[in-house]
Amino acid sequence: MSELSLENVFHLLKTPDIPGTADELKMLCIRIGELVELNGAEWVIENRQRLLEEWDYIVQAKIIK
Repeated sequence: MSELSLENVFHLLKTPDIPGTADELKMLCIRIGELVELNGAEWVIENRQRLLEEWDYIVQAKIIK
């Protein structure tokens, strides 16, 4: 599975305002890369609001350590 650059993640999610530490954002880049491979970039774009909401929950709940 490939890791996307943070710039590519910003582009797919259509926002540069994504919360998280450097390590958390690295995990996001990996996960979004996996989702692109599994479902395609269009799916990520179509579901970006839900993905951003879920990501916000993950960061707030400190799920990634």
